[in-house]
Amino acid sequence: MAGALPTIVAGWLAFAGGALSLAAGVLAGLCLLLSPRPATAAGGICLMHAQPFTLRSDTVRWSIRIKPGSECIQGLRWSTIMIDNISIVEPPKFGRLVIQGPAFRYFSNVDAQGSDSFKIAISGTSLHMNGTSSIEVDVTSQ
Repeated sequence: MAGALPTIVAGWLAFAGGALSLAAGVLAGLCLLLSPRPATAAGGICLMHAQPFTLRSDTVRWSIRIKPGSECIQGLRWSTIMIDNISIVEPPKFGRLVIQGPAFRYFSNVDAQGSDSFKIAISGTSLHMNGTSSIEVDVTSQ
């Protein structure tokens, strides 16, 4: 029986280590989901220089670089932000903009050349304080 005790302890430590590895993996995945990430497009990353908004009557400027005929998807839910409403203040002149849940999708025209822009407004709560933010987005065709 004395020889079995180290085996049991070693087995328990291996199990506990595996559970800790699993918990660390889940935590890392949650951190990735909650952190602001660049928008993705079929060809890769399309959002450049995304300054965080704070819902404190602030206006931030974002830039999108996108291929003609592509789309750019950008989530707006960040770690301390609870979004109540997203609205289009100024629609794009050449592309198409759609609000989907806590995100927007910008669709570039197939024959897009030059630049486009749009503006969205967000209202909600950050750190238990209600507020609004505006995001002005400049779009450049690649």
